[in-house]
Amino acid sequence: MCQLIPVTRLLRRIVSAACVVLLIHPSLLTAQGKESYAVLDLEGRGISALEAATLTDRMRSEMVKTGAVTVVERGQMQQILSEQDFQMTGCTSDECAVEIGQMLGITKMIAGSIGKIGSTYTVDLRTIDVASGAIENTMTRDYRGEIDGLITEIEHISWELVGLVHPDEMLEELRQAPARQLEEVISEQPEPERPAAPTAQPKKRKFPWLAAVVVAGGGAAAYYFLTLPEETTEPPPPIGMPPPFPEL
Repeated sequence: MCQLIPVTRLLRRIVSAACVVLLIHPSLLTAQGKESYAVLDLEGRGISALEAATLTDRMRSEMVKTGAVTVVERGQMQQILSEQDFQMTGCTSDECAVEIGQMLGITKMIAGSIGKIGSTYTVDLRTIDVASGAIENTMTRDYRGEIDGLITEIEHISWELVGLVHPDEMLEELRQAPARQLEEVISEQPEPERPAAPTAQPKKRKFPWLAAVVVAGGGAAAYYFLTLPEETTEPPPPIGMPPPFPEL
């Protein structure tokens, strides 16, 4: 509808602004206050422009899957910007991203690049607040492997950009949770109560043989004293008298 209206350049900008309202704002009203995002084509550094564009499209799709935000499609962006004679090609600076965000009437812009150094791919992203022009958040991720593995990395990054965890990562945590919970339960189990040690009592030394010795010794002593001959005591000789001579 917007393309069929013959207007001058100034009027065309006004009509384009009205098209922004028709194309974007109805979805925002039904989104119950969700923030609106737009993703600029990621700059390819060491990868082809086609590969970078493919990964950018995957990011947009994953952000839509989160259901937490509304995302302007690439076709909508091109249509609105073309109405205002604005080219997205080469728009990599934050100022340019803010300008596009103002034309689209959204709240957040995502810009960044995907580079390759040796066999390592690096993803650098930033979230820009359109109203203030400030960078709210930055994210970097390194990946080593085949380039098609970047698809999974981009999917996980897309969820993290809106403050969520990708379902695959959540499932992996749940798989590991039972083992971790079991270890925690085992570690938290109270130790069995040990019976209190009995109070140390003085040891009673028992010598049964000592009683036998005492008994035996007492009997022997009694026998010895009973069998002694009786001693005869003679009166001492009178004083002054010599002792008697022994008998021959």
